Amino acid sequence: PSWATANPAQPGSQRPRAEILADLLREQRSLWVVRENADRRDELRVTYWTAQRGYDREQYLQLCWLLRDVQADRVFPMDHDLLAVLCGVQAWLGREGRVAPLRIYSGYRSHSTNKQTEGAALDSRHLLGKAADIAMDGVTNVKLAGIASILGKGGTGFYPGRSFVHVDVGDERIWIGGGKGS
Repeated sequence: PSWATANPAQPGSQRPRAEILADLLREQRSLWVVRENADRRDELRVTYWTAQRGYDREQYLQLCWLLRDVQADRVFPMDHDLLAVLCGVQAWLGREGRVAPLRIYSGYRSHSTNKQTEGAALDSRHLLGKAADIAMDGVTNVKLAGIASILGKGGTGFYPGRSFVHVDVGDERIWIGGGKGS
């Protein structure tokens, strides 16, 4: 595919990000995600949208449950654009032969959990179900952040020395370190 050979560093050499994301998600939107806590490991493989059937409510609700605020034990409707970006990141890496679940470190956060989260912005997109902190085994955070920023519909935060990359839908921005927008 033409997006796979595009060099984002050369002006005019990449297709518009919406076109790249649309190509990756044309037939279906599937996610393989894992979430681990001290006492629990949850893993989920879902196809929550197909071109033939549209959205599958049950699969979408399972994703919302996995992306819940585990500290407050609260589920929240996750933004469809955020899920599309996560699917796009996973599909891009899959086409490169990197097949592994996305590790979810944080999805939705309640206000109380957000206040307790080090470096979290007071107006974090996590509060609105529009952000996730992710990683993938075998993929550097630099690469993950790069792909997310190409496909993204909002912010990408990279934190040197941390185990995750922040991805959200909102204002377009990229940052390194600090808590801006997380």
